[in-house]
Amino acid sequence: MAETYARVRIMSTVRFDRFGWSDEAGPLWFLHDRWSCGPRWRQCWAMFWASERGVTMHAHTKKGGYAFDGFFIDAATWQDMSYFQKESVIVSWLKSVRRPGPEAGPAVAASDPSWVHDLPAVHEFLVTEANPDGSVRRTSTLTIFAEGGSWKVFLNERDTGASLCASGATVSDALSSLEVMLEQEVVPWRFSQRVEQKGNGRARKGS
Repeated sequence: MAETYARVRIMSTVRFDRFGWSDEAGPLWFLHDRWSCGPRWRQCWAMFWASERGVTMHAHTKKGGYAFDGFFIDAATWQDMSYFQKESVIVSWLKSVRRPGPEAGPAVAASDPSWVHDLPAVHEFLVTEANPDGSVRRTSTLTIFAEGGSWKVFLNERDTGASLCASGATVSDALSSLEVMLEQEVVPWRFSQRVEQKGNGRARKGS
């Protein structure tokens, strides 16, 4: 209870009024209502939000509002940072919101250490950008929703139209069930009738 109260008290001091953002350190002059950022060919609006959980910044495309990039800092970490550390994190991130071009070399794949350890197969399907033969692969998408008193997760292979569904009493249970299914010798894929079943090696394994 004391820890929860402390977090709420810490983040309740991060506020926005007509003078801008401020916290226990005083006015945060480097924060604005929004920033224009991103590559010139895909301009974005970047915005800052705060709550008792922590702070977050996200860049959304000016056309369509598509989430382009973002980050999260938990409340305790934000509190421990100095004014200049906070400014450095915000400004550095704003400068980094660029989609790498050919001259920047290959893009770095997303990675989550906890998922690599706990859900390696799910993680691989979501981040691997090349097929075994070296051809380019569109990464899978993962949809999570609640239905009929349980949680459902859908893994969708965009290249083949294959999908895999798992459910559980909790989100964690549903994801763990999906992981178990992906580890089978014959994965019970379902195929969309609207997509040509050209497949890559992974999807054909469970067809």
